[in-house]
Amino acid sequence: MTEPTRERRSGVDWVLTAVGMLIFAYMAYATLFGPYKTTIVHLALFACAMLCIAFLDRTRSDQQVMRSVQWGLDATFAAATIVTMGYVIVNFERLINLWGSSYLTGTDVAIGVAIIVISLEAARRHSTILFALGVFGVVYMLYGSYFPGVMQHAGMDLKRIIYLTAYTTEGFFGTGLSVAASYLFMFMMLGSALQATRTGDFIMKVANATTGRQVGGAAKSAMVASAGLGTMVGSSVGNVVTTGTFTIPLMIRTGFRPHVAAAVETNTSEGAQLVPPILGAAAFIMAQLTGIPYATIAVAAILPAVLYYLSLYCVVHFEARKAGLAGIPEDEIPSLRQSFADGWHLLVAPAVLFYLLIVESYTPSYASLIAIGIAMVCGLARSVSRMPFQAILDQFDSGARQAAAITALIVSIGLLQAAIVTTGLGPRIADIILSVSDGSLLMTAILAVVAATLLGMGMPTPIAYLLLAMFTAPALTAAGAPLLGAHLFLFYFAIKSGSTPPVALVAVVAAGIARANWWSTAVTAFVHSLPGFIVAFMFLFSPALLLQGDAMTVALSACSAAIGVFAMAAAVQGWCAGRINWIERALLAAAAISLINPGYLTDIAGVAVVALIYLRRARLDGIQSAPATGAKHQNT
Repeated sequence: MTEPTRERRSGVDWVLTAVGMLIFAYMAYATLFGPYKTTIVHLALFACAMLCIAFLDRTRSDQQVMRSVQWGLDATFAAATIVTMGYVIVNFERLINLWGSSYLTGTDVAIGVAIIVISLEAARRHSTILFALGVFGVVYMLYGSYFPGVMQHAGMDLKRIIYLTAYTTEGFFGTGLSVAASYLFMFMMLGSALQATRTGDFIMKVANATTGRQVGGAAKSAMVASAGLGTMVGSSVGNVVTTGTFTIPLMIRTGFRPHVAAAVETNTSEGAQLVPPILGAAAFIMAQLTGIPYATIAVAAILPAVLYYLSLYCVVHFEARKAGLAGIPEDEIPSLRQSFADGWHLLVAPAVLFYLLIVESYTPSYASLIAIGIAMVCGLARSVSRMPFQAILDQFDSGARQAAAITALIVSIGLLQAAIVTTGLGPRIADIILSVSDGSLLMTAILAVVAATLLGMGMPTPIAYLLLAMFTAPALTAAGAPLLGAHLFLFYFAIKSGSTPPVALVAVVAAGIARANWWSTAVTAFVHSLPGFIVAFMFLFSPALLLQGDAMTVALSACSAAIGVFAMAAAVQGWCAGRINWIERALLAAAAISLINPGYLTDIAGVAVVALIYLRRARLDGIQSAPATGAKHQNT
């Protein structure tokens, strides 16, 4: 078959592709043999390559941009990045041994100012919110003495701010950039390797073969495909683009309305980041921030992931029942046996990755690098998964560009981190939240959800989670939430911020594929997510859902959570063994909420309400359909 004609590459395009491949080669070297010189040099090399790609990316194949004033600005910032990071690399021994800001030279100050400006400009191009937070961090450090009440601090002079933000691990070279280099980059490249070997196509075929025949089978196949691929891709938008291209048209073709199909794909793609063992790379970030072992986090996420997808399954099933939809046409369902025969070798790399992470406890970068190598060997070994070299190069180039965009967002977090740590703002924010909530865990959690929606607008999940961990995690734990439960709660709503209006970037992408109204898609995705909110709040009130406690307690909590999820899905969709009225929907919603609160009385009451409504509707449905039993069976 003839390869499609590729767009002609510009010189800048080739240069940036080469930069991406070089930094991948260096990161592989650093993973195997350790970073060059020291950590700050390692991070400077990584930031230099990533920011150059981010600043010049739009000029790749656009000759009109290259002739514009914008090209000059892009080139200037790219050159400034090379100069500043080069200065840090050359002078790293003196800079890391400075005793304080009074020892900075004039050149040090100028380079430090440039680093701050570069951070802000990189953030501005991708997120107004992060840019504003970065500016706030600098202004707050400089003029903190003028802020009112608990926000006030003594203030700092400019040289001290430059020293803290540009040359210490509390600023530019802090947690954000470290996370991008240590976790996110290599997982982005792993996602590219899986795409290059057609692993996504294989997972899609298996999903259609296993669930395609069920009621609403196209939507249920989307759930399986997104969960399988998305845990390794680590990007909700990337997951929508990868699987949604196939699943959304199929859902529409089998009867789902376009905005509903887009909403289903939005939620399934987001939820994939809850699926162990990778959790979209968040488990590694969480382990670094909390000190909880990675394996503990991965195991604790098992039940939440199952309950999340149970909630989506119920919502999709009820949606299909209401609309009278069937499954995928039989002639479009692939053979499960043939699908596995063609693609079983593509499972070797994910299996090795899981083994290295869970059993051998290797670092995420090392495990993912080994998985990349195995994925490429297995993919090239058989013709069914073999791709041309140019296509493989394009996939890895795309992974480097995605990593560059995330790094451009994340560097400004260093400015915010410096402001929070050096001024003592973190504990004061927790005090403010607790004073507003009056110490109530439920009210504190609601405020955290609001913060997640605001801070997460248009941002990748890892960045949204990092911000929430800085601002709201201390307040949740102070209000009585368990440490792991608080962080998984924040992570859940960091994920869902991608589909929550008014920005709803993930929903916008899905709506574009479906050619649907993005606002209707975002609202539908939010409503369909409501049953999953039950699960998230249970993280705070029922540690047993995180597999903490004896087996009986865990089993009872899992059962009550599953019933609560079912009840909320039925209330949202207006279906429980048949169409239900508004009174029954309200009762089911109340029952679902009662199941959040741990306690035998509330659980028994909630289960009783759900059972009574289900049995009543099942009986009424049976009575109404009795005269036409023969027709009904023939229809089925």
